[in-house]
Amino acid sequence: MYNVTPGLTRAWESLLAAVVSGLRERGWTDVMDIVPTPNDLMSFWRSPDVLLTQTCGYPFVTALRDDVRLIATPQFALPGCDGIHYCSVIVVRQADAFQTLEALRGKVVAINQPDSQSGMNALRHTFASLARGGSFFSEIHQSGSHLASLAAVGSGEADLAAIDCVTYAYVMQHAAEKTAGLRVLHVTDPVPGLPLIGSIRLATREVNDLQLVLAALRDTEPDLMGDLALTGFTVSSPHDYEIIATQEEAAGKLGYPAIA
Repeated sequence: MYNVTPGLTRAWESLLAAVVSGLRERGWTDVMDIVPTPNDLMSFWRSPDVLLTQTCGYPFVTALRDDVRLIATPQFALPGCDGIHYCSVIVVRQADAFQTLEALRGKVVAINQPDSQSGMNALRHTFASLARGGSFFSEIHQSGSHLASLAAVGSGEADLAAIDCVTYAYVMQHAAEKTAGLRVLHVTDPVPGLPLIGSIRLATREVNDLQLVLAALRDTEPDLMGDLALTGFTVSSPHDYEIIATQEEAAGKLGYPAIA
């Protein structure tokens, strides 16, 4: 979920390879292949042969919770992260005079995907109390990715976007030109970060092995963990993610069930 640059993609693939190596050291003889990110993520996440992958918290809570095994939640040493929690940053152009959320009324917002926690649900929750008649923005631009949302704001195609703070920090570190002319106006409320999941068919022993191997990466792969700004992986529970559903429910109660 954080393939922001080719270099970061290679680093994440190396981390997966280290997990495979760790499992083999624990006696696993199964065939374990590292595959490219598929186009149909929802089907992939539910696939019976997925050992380890990452999803977004919003689809985990709303669609996947009963269909997958929650393995762990990564922790990052990046701005906006605290333990397993992260947030979104609402970005606007530096040249625009917006100083408050209210000043964005009637503007164009870019969202990466309608089922994104960081790009949609956190945004909806943030603006729900300001919406009138179920509406706040003049237009919704669905960009397809956080990088595309940043580009839309930078080009003037949109006036604001909510960006996963890990993505934003990665971009600032590895592709700062993509944030040129942008600034952070607001930070959303924190929720648990993007969970690592596996097939619902995984046995408890297999899940335990995965958790042990992930925990050991701080010692076995310190340089790789540092390159990804990872401080560890916490064994989390579905209960930790209920705040995401609470945000959705709160927006609905305020008469803002959908970004509009």
